[in-house]
Amino acid sequence: MMRAVMYIGSNVKFFTIFIALFLSLAVQADNKWHDSTIKTIYPTADGGFVLILDTDSSNCPQTAVGKYHYVTVGDNSMTTEGANKIYSLALMAAATDKVVNIYFNDATNRCAINRMHVSF
Repeated sequence: MMRAVMYIGSNVKFFTIFIALFLSLAVQADNKWHDSTIKTIYPTADGGFVLILDTDSSNCPQTAVGKYHYVTVGDNSMTTEGANKIYSLALMAAATDKVVNIYFNDATNRCAINRMHVSF
């Protein structure tokens, strides 16, 4: 009898952990890569900024032409240092007409950027 209770108890723990892991994976952001030149950069009142690209990503769920890609501290794991580096990189890329490659969350209308790079 005691073995049966221990067996059931260990299975309940296993299934609880399995379900918690599954649910945590299901709610993570779904990020996509997109490349384009930058059309517009503008700062926002919260200290972040928005990038509008010359070529819209079909993965960004916004319906407008000229989709906004937000960079905001705390959004899509963005830090202050990361936002500052992306801002500098975006300014350089826009000034030199370089293509940027952004990694953004396509699960929300904010299309929040998490990282960006430029190839030379």
